Order: sequence, then C-alpha cells, then structure tokens
Amino acid sequence: HLIKDSVDDLKEDDNKKVIEENKKREIRRREAVEKEAAAKAARASKPWSKEELAALTKAVKKYPAGGANRWETISLFINNLCRLEDPRSKEQCIEKYNQVQNSSTSQESTAAPLKSPSNKQHKKEKTAPVAAVVNPWTDDQVKQLQKGLSKFPASMDKNERWAQISQGVTGKTKKECVQRFKVIRANLLKRSK
Repeated sequence: HLIKDSVDDLKEDDNKKVIEENKKREIRRREAVEKEAAAKAARASKPWSKEELAALTKAVKKYPAGGANRWETISLFINNLCRLEDPRSKEQCIEKYNQVQNSSTSQESTAAPLKSPSNKQHKKEKTAPVAAVVNPWTDDQVKQLQKGLSKFPASMDKNERWAQISQGVTGKTKKECVQRFKVIRANLLKRSK
C-alpha cells in the first residue's frame, strides 16, 4: 500500500510539472505571437518611398507572373536595389502591389496597367501600374491626349498615329499614350455595361 501511495504521489508530481510546463509554453507562444504582430504592424506602417515604388514596378516587369518564387525574388530585388535597413517582406510587396493595382483601376487618372500572364497565387493579377504613382497623368496631359486622338484619325498607320499623338502630349512616350488610351477605353466600356 505504501508503494502505491508513493507511485501515486510521483504521478501527481509529474502531472503538476507537465501542466506547469504547458502553461509556460503557452505564455511563451502568446508572447511570440504578440511580438510578431507588433513587428508586422511596425513594418506595415512604414510608408513606401518613390525609390521603393519604382523598384517594385521594375521588379514586377522583370519577374513576370508564373515564375518560381516570384514574390521572394521581387522582395529581394527591392531590398538589394534600395539597400533598406528594414527589408520589405514578400507579403508587403504583394500587399503594396495589390493596393496600387486596385487604386489605379478605380481612378481614371492613372496610367494603364500592363497585362501579364497570371500565376496560381494571383489569378487576376496584372503587372503593377506602380509607375502611375511615380509618373501620374495630369489633367493637361489627358486633354492633350484627347486632342491628339481627335486630330489624328484611326485610319492612319498605327505607329505614325501614336507617334504624332505622343508628340503633342508633354512628358509622355508613345507607349504611355497607348496604355493610357487603353485604360480610358476600358473604363468607358465598363460604364456602358
């Protein structure tokens, strides 16, 4: 009977130790989760510089959708190019890309998003119009584009027509004018539905 009591006491002590270890482990886990959440919030609150946005634009064009580890590669590209003290994570790059993508499709005064093949992670993704943030269209440039569109008929040779139109738009290339036209046309088509 004495042995049984002794064994029971040992089991009870072991159970108390296990319970105490589990409590300590849960406290450490909660602290780690809180610390990570605070660090994530601090990173998320840091605004993106023009240099970082330009690097994001360049990286999205350089590493098209469908590539292996695309977003890790993009974040490395941005961090190496900008030499950041607090490097951007792939999640931050994806989040910023989506913010810029969504803001550009909802506003008529931004540059055209360039089409890019989709990948498994981002089905409806287009190459970032981050350039729109760095080099936005002014009202005067839009008016100049519209004036050129009405002055040079669609019956002209396409290259010649867009070359002429772009010459009348201050600070914009032929490619930017074509892209802007496509955005305006897409918005008009959406409205007419």
